[in-house]
Order: sequence, then C-alpha cells, then structure tokens
Amino acid sequence: MGIFVFGMPVQGNFILLLGESLLFIILALSLGILISTVANSQQTAMMMSMVALMLPTILLSGFVFPIENMPTVLQWFANIMPPKWYIIIVKNVMLKGIGLLYVWKETLVLIGMTIFFIVVSIKKFKVRLE
Repeated sequence: MGIFVFGMPVQGNFILLLGESLLFIILALSLGILISTVANSQQTAMMMSMVALMLPTILLSGFVFPIENMPTVLQWFANIMPPKWYIIIVKNVMLKGIGLLYVWKETLVLIGMTIFFIVVSIKKFKVRLE
C-alpha cells in the first residue's frame, strides 16, 4: 500500500519482501488455527485473539513504540510476538535495502514459530477429535 498510495520505493529485493510476507501470513494462519483448536466456540476464539494477540501485538511489536525504550520485562514479551520479527524484516528490506544475508536470523525465528504453531495445532486437533 505504501508503494502505490504514498509512492514509497522498496530499496531492497521485492521478491524477498513478498516471500517474507508470505511466511508471516502462514505464521498468522497457523496461530489462528491453534486458537481455533483451543476455543470451544467462534465467539471464544474471537475474544482470545483480540485480548491475547491484537492488543499485545500493537503495543509490543515495535510498530508504535520502540522496543528499546520498554522495560526489560516487556522486551521479553516483545520477543515472543511474531510481528516484532516481521517488522524488523520489513524495515530492513524496504527502507535500508538489506538482503536475506542480514535478515536470516529473523527469518529463522518466523520459520521456527510457524513450525511450532503448526505442530501444536495438529496435536491439539488430534486430541480434540478423540
């Protein structure tokens, strides 16, 4: 949207940015599947995602407030928020023109979180079927 509406150019590799965005979308979907396996109803799932994900994500991802200025305890919580890692990647690729060589650690964190959420979702779903 920033490219088309505001005319902001992508300094880095656009394909890398699309790949990282696809990875983050898969991560978000796997987290949503995990929530749906835990919740008993759609209303419960919506409340869980609002309270447990949206509010902490907005406050602790580094999008609104710099993580470095937060207390240490909140910085620890910020490290387990997937959007924090995605925002670091987007800032580095779009604004600084940095390639995969410099954002591979953040990419591995997103891949690890995705695999973790998918595995836990599958295990929870199997238990729920029994």
